[in-house]
Amino acid sequence: MPVLQPSFSVQRLALLGVGYIGGSAVLAARRAGAVREVVGFDPSPAAGRAGVRLGVLDSVAETPQAAIAGADLVLLAAPVRSLDNLLRLAADAVAPTATVIDVGSVKAEVVATAETLLTGGRFVGCHPMAGAEFSGVEAAKADIFAGRVCFVCPGRRSCTSAVTMAEDFWRAIGCQAVTIDPETHDRLMAAQSHLPHVASFALAGALIPSLSFLDATTKAASPTTSLRDTTRIAASGPAVWRDILLANTKHVLPLIDDLQATVTEIRQAVASGDGQALEEILTRAQACRKRLVGE
Repeated sequence: MPVLQPSFSVQRLALLGVGYIGGSAVLAARRAGAVREVVGFDPSPAAGRAGVRLGVLDSVAETPQAAIAGADLVLLAAPVRSLDNLLRLAADAVAPTATVIDVGSVKAEVVATAETLLTGGRFVGCHPMAGAEFSGVEAAKADIFAGRVCFVCPGRRSCTSAVTMAEDFWRAIGCQAVTIDPETHDRLMAAQSHLPHVASFALAGALIPSLSFLDATTKAASPTTSLRDTTRIAASGPAVWRDILLANTKHVLPLIDDLQATVTEIRQAVASGDGQALEEILTRAQACRKRLVGE
């Protein structure tokens, strides 16, 4: 378990995007005594109201610029493909000494954009490896970061003080801060996170033609463990994953091709009744899984 840093604290934090991850980060920061005031902005007024009701926010700003003004730390927790616009707005409102971080699953694109828009190297890309398939600030929990890794992905222009503040913030709420290059991060996440989501969504989608049969013969409340486990992350927000996949096409597309090729191999072996070939494919896949996850 990482050692918490209760001495780390910022006076004012601006949360842009009042949802599950951002809300959880604020709740964790409040519990750790790492923040004194939180001002939020979300395009959905209902999300802002819920944030205040749940103790995530002290107040809601009418515009992103109003939320950012006077903040020591700006946390961008909006969908990946909305960050370009938020960064443009932040460029005019962020204080010269403030640090701007995000929580997105794709880093190279947002870091490159931030470095052209924000002066002074105050942006640091971040990706906490925490959370689940939930969405909405109502699902926010303070404990989801404990013992988890947060990738900290500085750009070439990121200044030392901004990187330090980003690392200290994530450590204060329980994460292990791991520095990694943005491009390396995106390639890693394409394999470890983005492709698994593609596979899970594809599996759930492949069962759509069988829904009538399945509905007629089984209870939706009691699917098999296999179906529940392999489609769990397909419960994630489609809009969120639309943005992630489109923002990381460079690394995820070749992996989708590999997935498609492997499914084709399995299909050919099943169609031809070639048990030996099928077992070899499954054995190779099993060995890869054991190496990757240690089980």
